Amino acid sequence: MERLDIKQLQEHLQETSDQLEKIEDPVEINHIIETLIKRVTGAEYASLWIFHQDKALLRRERNDDTPKEISMLGQQGVLAKCFFTLSSGIYNYLASEKGYFPEVDNPDNIKIKSKIIVPIIDEEHFLGMVTAYTSVRKIKSFDHNDIALLEAMVPFLANVIYRIYPEKKAYTPQVYTATPLRDVSKQIVEKAAEIENSHQQEHSIDQHATFLANTVHDIRTPANTLFGFLELLEEKIEDNRLLQYIKNAKESAHFINELTTSILDQISNQTQISKHNTVQVAPTKFFADIAEGFSANMSQKSLTYNIYIDPFMPKEAQLDTQMLKRVLMNLLNNAYKFTPSDKSVELLIKFDAKRSRLFISVNDTGIGIAKEKQAEIFEAFKQAEETTKEQYGGTGLGLSICASYVKSLGGELQLRSTPDKGSSFYFDIPIECSLPQPMFPKLHPTTLNLGIILDKSNIESSKNILRYLSKMGLTKAHISVLMQGKSIDDSLTHLICFEHLLTQEIETFIAQKNIPLLVVEETFLSMLDEKESNQKQIISQYGYYAPKLHKFVSDNQPKRVLVVDDDKINIELIKAILSESFCQIDTAQDGERALKMLKEALLQERPYAIAFLDKHMPKLSGEEVISKFRKIEKESISAPIYAVSISGESIEDQHNDLFDNYVTKPFNQKRIKEILQEVL
Repeated sequence: MERLDIKQLQEHLQETSDQLEKIEDPVEINHIIETLIKRVTGAEYASLWIFHQDKALLRRERNDDTPKEISMLGQQGVLAKCFFTLSSGIYNYLASEKGYFPEVDNPDNIKIKSKIIVPIIDEEHFLGMVTAYTSVRKIKSFDHNDIALLEAMVPFLANVIYRIYPEKKAYTPQVYTATPLRDVSKQIVEKAAEIENSHQQEHSIDQHATFLANTVHDIRTPANTLFGFLELLEEKIEDNRLLQYIKNAKESAHFINELTTSILDQISNQTQISKHNTVQVAPTKFFADIAEGFSANMSQKSLTYNIYIDPFMPKEAQLDTQMLKRVLMNLLNNAYKFTPSDKSVELLIKFDAKRSRLFISVNDTGIGIAKEKQAEIFEAFKQAEETTKEQYGGTGLGLSICASYVKSLGGELQLRSTPDKGSSFYFDIPIECSLPQPMFPKLHPTTLNLGIILDKSNIESSKNILRYLSKMGLTKAHISVLMQGKSIDDSLTHLICFEHLLTQEIETFIAQKNIPLLVVEETFLSMLDEKESNQKQIISQYGYYAPKLHKFVSDNQPKRVLVVDDDKINIELIKAILSESFCQIDTAQDGERALKMLKEALLQERPYAIAFLDKHMPKLSGEEVISKFRKIEKESISAPIYAVSISGESIEDQHNDLFDNYVTKPFNQKRIKEILQEVL
């Protein structure tokens, strides 16, 4: 719902006033007012909370299923904060606010995104609170203009409250009349006109900024062309004096380029902050794409480059991608620029599900920054040392812009650094999860014994792989570190090997043992021509490899199979048929027990891959079991269970939406193995 323009606002206020003169029912009056608030602010939802002093509660006049009362006795939350301090508030990341209390701040139980709160006070009398809010389905960032409009509406809303509860104006002989509403309507329109005028002024400023940006571009383009021609001349001329002149001219052209870039950055920075927009994205892919944009350069400079993105990052979330991308690209570029060859750079992104916040850190083992210089490093046009610009280039504007962006995103850009040891730039910001399910399910290995073959040159890269494996669910008991030259244990079920350590002996070992191998490419695209297979996969230490790493481990674990039948002979027969297959078999003899086992497996994040169910069983039939479980598994992140009917009837005779396949009786060994092979 878009905010009204001035003419529409006048018409709507007039219409609202006319409607209120004819209506007596409090619920209808409330509905009209909440609609008006939504139209004025452009919000998705609105509430008019009226204060009842005798019971110390806020009440809204509704006849739907949403809560109608909130007690304010000893209450907590941002609404309570505004209530007790009689102050207005803007909360564009409400669920991430420190004092957020869902029962009070989100009584409608929606996927709330942002909210504004304004107290309604008439002279010295507190009458209630007005709130406008949006969910993640309709992203809106409220600003001070929205607060100003609602505050302008307070006299109007006070008169509406007196219309619903005339006794609240007992301290004066004047009860509700239409005249006060019409008077305050004019004040609201005047305030809206004032805000619109300020928007026009901002638009004028934007036009000036656009003109300046275009002019700067017009200066930079010929400077870049000049630089290119000078480079061509440099290759053709041998005279040392002329070469020196050309070198000086190139430096001047390069200076013009840097100067114009810094001006454009400053313009872009101010424009970007004023236009703070979030979009729905898959955060893992968003961060991975940015990080992998630096992979080739990091490899070319012989830097160890580790990308760690929390495997339990939500699948979808609301992020200001433009701001966040500029921050990360600037920090990663600085780390690349200020870190000497044979050192390391790391992008670390963690997700705190309880607090709905992201922790982001760019770490390097580069030149570092002296303690006395760290405070001013975030100031515009400041660099750590006078020689920095000469040696590394740049204007010193990037970190200033990053700091302002991070502040706008709800965080603070901070620094830890030691000269000659490296730097860590880090911050944490709120994140609004649209699809909170984690990117990868947690692993629950049973028979896994994974070996990693490495030497001293791979220590940092190995730590990153181990960090992923540990977060995904593996423990030290599942992993063996094999330094170069150490013999390979015959009990290994998985093997990871760095590219330069891969020998024919290792290739023969994995072929004989029929175990999967994951090779870590050590130079960017050096193994591009290598063919992958089910047994041999390749990841790059310069890339984001979590999906392949998770699949490498999870695909080679025995899948869980549940066999449910009240006939013990049938159970033993299917177990015998599956005994040579790579799976873990559990059994149940009644439907109730089977459903309990399916639920527990789901809660433990170790779901069954296949369930063989008989139709006729005590307590619950096979159809009832799978019907109930299908409803439960829809709420989980696990893949749907593959349900096979073993009642002897064809699937056409049963519920097609419940079972995926069927087995006739007497059991056909080949048929059961084919189904297992198809799924596993």
